[in-house]
Order: sequence, then structure tokens, then C-alpha cells
Amino acid sequence: MSNDHHEDHGPLFTKVLWALLALTVMTVWISRIDLGKTGNIVLGLIVAVVKASLVIAIFMHLKWEKRWWLSMVLFPAVLVAIIIFSNFPDTAMNSSHLLPAVKKIPHAGATGGGGH
Repeated sequence: MSNDHHEDHGPLFTKVLWALLALTVMTVWISRIDLGKTGNIVLGLIVAVVKASLVIAIFMHLKWEKRWWLSMVLFPAVLVAIIIFSNFPDTAMNSSHLLPAVKKIPHAGATGGGGH
């Protein structure tokens, strides 16, 4: 362990805490603005990634660790990003413009005559 771990990080932790609180307020503010479904999702994910990066780097002390840990953190993060972004096309297919077509599908028991 290097001597970097024994330094007083209190002021840095306080600054990161204020940054996280400000980013949380920003997230709530962004959620009330209509940027379109995709715009809100992308901007929300950007803010979430920034917040997660602050927590990982500062509160989990990865900023002061050896660099080989970076690959152990980035590899799963890239996999999660691939999973999230690969689901976007499927999620786009479930939008509200498909609801009129879904309403035309006959459902069981919709006749009201006992389903015969």
C-alpha cells in the first residue's frame, strides 16, 4: 500500500458529495424537461455514468489504486453498456404508436357471451 491511502481525503470527499447532490438535482430537473424519449434516456444515462464514476473513483478509492484494476472495472462496465444499448432498438418497438394496432387484436372473453 502506498502512502497515498493515508492522506486526509475529507475535503475531497465533501466536494464529491456536493457534486453528487448537484447531479441528483440535475437528474430531477432533466426528468421534467421533454427532450423526447431518446433524449431524456441518453441525458439521464450520461448523468448516471458521471455519478457512478465519481463514486467508483473517489469513494471506492480506485483513483489511488494500481492501474491494472482499471481493466477489471472497465471490462464489466463495457459489457453492461453493450447490454443496455443493444436493448434500445427493442425498447423503441414498444412505443405508444403501436397501441392502436394492439387494441385491434381480439382478446379471449371479449365477446361477453361466455367465450363460446
